Amino acid sequence: MSDIPSDAYVIIIGAMKSGTTSLYSYLAQHPGLCECRIKEPEYFSRYQSHGIEEKNYEELWDFDDTLHRYALDGSTGYTKYPMEKGVPERISKYGIDPMFIYILRDPFERIESHYNSGRFNTEWNHSIVDEHLINVSNYYLQLQCFRQFFSRDRFLLLDFKRMKTDPEKVLERIYDFLHLDHSFFPDSYYRKNETEYRTRLELLYGKLIRTTRISRIIPESLKKLGRRICNRATPVRRRLLTEEERKTVFDALEGDMIKLRDEYGFDVGMWGF
Repeated sequence: MSDIPSDAYVIIIGAMKSGTTSLYSYLAQHPGLCECRIKEPEYFSRYQSHGIEEKNYEELWDFDDTLHRYALDGSTGYTKYPMEKGVPERISKYGIDPMFIYILRDPFERIESHYNSGRFNTEWNHSIVDEHLINVSNYYLQLQCFRQFFSRDRFLLLDFKRMKTDPEKVLERIYDFLHLDHSFFPDSYYRKNETEYRTRLELLYGKLIRTTRISRIIPESLKKLGRRICNRATPVRRRLLTEEERKTVFDALEGDMIKLRDEYGFDVGMWGF
């Protein structure tokens, strides 16, 4: 094993709820890419509770320079500015020059998915037009934070819908971007980490089971039955943006979406901008 060269990192920086887990699983199977111990190490984040703590970033991989061209990271917390500040600066100060992959999803759909993935959490306190949710969909804002430290040629922007409908073409674009062998593709393409709709009652029931001694004496079959009952007692309906809320999001994002189109050549017209 050897040290990882400073330019041998690939980071999927987001966006959250835009197919990053699926893309990571596809890329992790390529022999030229070294998979991280967890998909989202969040090493350079400060407020992501699912991150991993290591003294040195390079310790997160079993990198072998006779086999691998890149070390692969998939931390979507890196594009949650301003909730998560200073990520690009910390990456730059660490002394590495990664290649960045950014998947962009219809901002309205992304906000709905983001909101629905968290709204039944007992600690969730965001509205569907919360500033944080809108900022995560402001792809130009997030990119400009990185562009202060990294050149344009280090970034590949991808369309979430294209990845769903033609993942092999998207992988070919990535292989071109990274100068990787085109002969490898996954045997199958499957979507991972899709939003699960769990009710607040279901979450409270799960917390009760996890944190009390009762969990030790109840058979697993009865626990599952309890979860089904909780779900059926309060059926979940996916929350969508109203027309008024869509206008709020549109007005907040329009200016930066036009900049994204003009400066990065990304087709925001398909989202109505």
